[in-house]
Amino acid sequence: MAEQEKTIGKAKLLGIVQEAAAVAAQSFGLKIWGIELLGGAARPIVRIFVDTPWENKTVPFVKPLTREEKSRQKSVHPMAKNQESTQPQTENFSEESGVSVDDCAEISRMIGISLEVEDIFADAWILEVSSPGLERTFYETAQMRPYIGHPLDVTLESAHSGFENRKKFRGTLKSVESNTFTLILDTPEGAECTIDFNTVRKAHLVHLFPETTLSKTNSRK
Repeated sequence: MAEQEKTIGKAKLLGIVQEAAAVAAQSFGLKIWGIELLGGAARPIVRIFVDTPWENKTVPFVKPLTREEKSRQKSVHPMAKNQESTQPQTENFSEESGVSVDDCAEISRMIGISLEVEDIFADAWILEVSSPGLERTFYETAQMRPYIGHPLDVTLESAHSGFENRKKFRGTLKSVESNTFTLILDTPEGAECTIDFNTVRKAHLVHLFPETTLSKTNSRK
């Protein structure tokens, strides 16, 4: 690891990467979703996620149709084929990210040049630029607001004070405040759990894939 990197520390290093990445992303009308520094001193990995601006955006959640539901739709009586369907016509796995592979490649090139000039890494290093993906990780509560009504997986640094010896939670995002958020847990009781984001180790979306198996009864029809 370079002496400069040892001296400035991880926080300063993140700041340098953040500044270079923000300038590059802004030229494409994008924002930095999150930055991760991984690996050891020998070959560090700089992982940058870019996305369209999420302020004032809402992402409606539509549960994907199961294979059985799709099969029923295809078995509609001929007289009803011309009637307007009341079922969703598309599977909303995720909103359009608006981030192309070409965008990521060009942003990566721009960031790479900027960080080479800064000379913060002594040896070889890896730069990865991509969109946050279907099961995006959240880095601040502001990013959560468009996803109210979506399922989340959350892991805490330590056990929640209101749920003894429990660090992992899955539930539907109900609300988001300045630095806290509330889940409706996937339990029969539908208990609510409010979490301070400062206590979160990782929080990410849960992507629901459509059910691809049919019961034996239906498969014989």
